[in-house]
Amino acid sequence: MTGDGESLYVRNPAVTETTLDDDVFLVEPGTGEVFYLNAVTSGLWTLFGEPASVANAAAAYREAFPDEPAEKIVADIRSAAEDMLTRELIVAFS
Repeated sequence: MTGDGESLYVRNPAVTETTLDDDVFLVEPGTGEVFYLNAVTSGLWTLFGEPASVANAAAAYREAFPDEPAEKIVADIRSAAEDMLTRELIVAFS
């Protein structure tokens, strides 16, 4: 947990990562489904190489994209992280 009570997430070590040209694909551990990483999820995958919260990730994106509205960035990051968590691509870190 972070100081604000938000969970930390990290890549699921059971996920298989494959790079083809500049595209990154992940294979879900439970189903074997392939997940294509778009620009947002690719950045999250990189950030979640170390334990990080959604707030930490959103702050990194706000710094990288200062002209984007902060509320949109937070909503997009939260949605993408929730999807990645549901697919078991990332796990809560303890």
